Amino acid sequence: VNGPASVVVSGDVQGLDELLARWTESGVRARRVAVDYASHSAHVEELKDELLDVLAPIEPQAGRIPVYSTVTGEVEDGSGFDAAYWFTNLRQTVEFETATRNLLRDGYGVFVE
Repeated sequence: VNGPASVVVSGDVQGLDELLARWTESGVRARRVAVDYASHSAHVEELKDELLDVLAPIEPQAGRIPVYSTVTGEVEDGSGFDAAYWFTNLRQTVEFETATRNLLRDGYGVFVE
């Protein structure tokens, strides 16, 4: 969820093709993003065990610079950014709008994605 008027949808190719056709017919601005995998969808579940294994060596630590997570939408210190966090980051909806709104709420006017 990028904002109130901008989202990315992921999933099965056939379903996305049908959705894109419907939206195009209805005058909704939509385009296909050129990727060969469906991040942030149920497709990632097939890779869960492998991803958790590959990411297992990650040893998260608290940092000094605030990080607003697109998983939680809230400020995080980084100490919880373990394998499970990064799997969740790849699997679930990206809460970019929530994180951005919270940055603005907390007084930040400039930030880096």
